[in-house]
Amino acid sequence: MRSPDCLPARYRPCRQDRVRPARPSMHIEPIQRRRRGLRLAPLVDVVFLLLVFFMLVARLDMPQTIAVQPPSASSGGTLRDSVLIRLGPDGRVDLNGSALEVPELRERIAPFLHQDAKTRFLVQTAYDAPLQSLVSVLDSLRTAGAQDLTLLEP
Repeated sequence: MRSPDCLPARYRPCRQDRVRPARPSMHIEPIQRRRRGLRLAPLVDVVFLLLVFFMLVARLDMPQTIAVQPPSASSGGTLRDSVLIRLGPDGRVDLNGSALEVPELRERIAPFLHQDAKTRFLVQTAYDAPLQSLVSVLDSLRTAGAQDLTLLEP
């Protein structure tokens, strides 16, 4: 057998008498785990499809109105049974065209109630009339015994 010195370098044993690990023929990177994030693309697709669906299903025309014929009066009732009370912006009360103060309203409506207990009182206020004046007028009508009160638009 030949001496180790005469062998070529590739056949000589290691000096430390240990075996070298074999090298792989290909270099393979270790697999790194990818972090999975929230996928928004499918969600956006579904929302878009829902939007298109509801846009196609929805009606884009104006709603139809229904023509209503109001009924005609069966009896020829008049407003002579009603008393008009107007409340001005300064709090003054006007009873069928005559001006008066709120405290004297109760005495002025008593004859109407004695004549007919079912007299209708129509109360019309100005836009800028004080609310306390309206409450005082309604309170005076109730204490006088009025049962049919109607508030009119200004």
